[in-house]
Amino acid sequence: MKSVVNYFNLVGEFTNPAKFMWGAFLSGLIAFIVAVILVIVLRKFILVPRSSKILRFVAYTYFVLLPLLAGFFAFKWGFFNSLRKDIKAHQEVYAKHIPSVFDQQASAAVQSLFRDPDGRPSALTKMTTNQVVDTVGALVYNVYGSTLEQHASQSGARGQLAAFMLRTTKGAGIAALMKKYIAAFLSDKLKLGEGTSEALMETKLISIIQGGLFLNIAVIQVDLFLKGLQKGVLITFLLILAIPLAEIAIAHYLHRKKLKAVPIPVKI
Repeated sequence: MKSVVNYFNLVGEFTNPAKFMWGAFLSGLIAFIVAVILVIVLRKFILVPRSSKILRFVAYTYFVLLPLLAGFFAFKWGFFNSLRKDIKAHQEVYAKHIPSVFDQQASAAVQSLFRDPDGRPSALTKMTTNQVVDTVGALVYNVYGSTLEQHASQSGARGQLAAFMLRTTKGAGIAALMKKYIAAFLSDKLKLGEGTSEALMETKLISIIQGGLFLNIAVIQVDLFLKGLQKGVLITFLLILAIPLAEIAIAHYLHRKKLKAVPIPVKI
């Protein structure tokens, strides 16, 4: 729940959090109502006879705990889902806090790839268009991360946003996935075939970088990060739900075993 509060406070600096909180509340309420209906419909299945009073008491607590758990985890899942939608819907608000230094540094880094300081042909000459795009994608991602590091320590909304974004870049898996996404994005925007001149490719790449590439990278990365949180919420709920389900299954097994052990009276 702490993560929900932190992200609520952060996004509240940029947009009205009431909209995505309503989505979270609605998800939790629907899950709670569905869970209540299910436990009532399945009450005979849940209340299979137990061997002790404690287990019977535990069985009755399921009628309260399971709906509450479903509502709580659905609320968290709905919060992250609504947050993803809200960020995409208000990209122009976040764009105002994007550091302009990214365009300069990324453009300079790309230009250095196409220009050898000694006047010799660049290493890109021997690469295919796809290889060049992959190389540029990795380079741009590195500049993206360094730009966030430069601004994460600043005070105010820009610093908070940069610090949050920097946390989402951690992990080799995320980095590798993002480099692929950036390369795919660049390839889609470039629309260049093999044999394209380096001069034309460089010009188009610089144009893409200065046309809001930082924001595109940020939105994709945050979306992937929040999807991961949603997945974590769902997995955690299923793992917790497995405990009462296992207990009910065992109770059914022991009850059937007990019934089989009772001798059938023989009529004379």
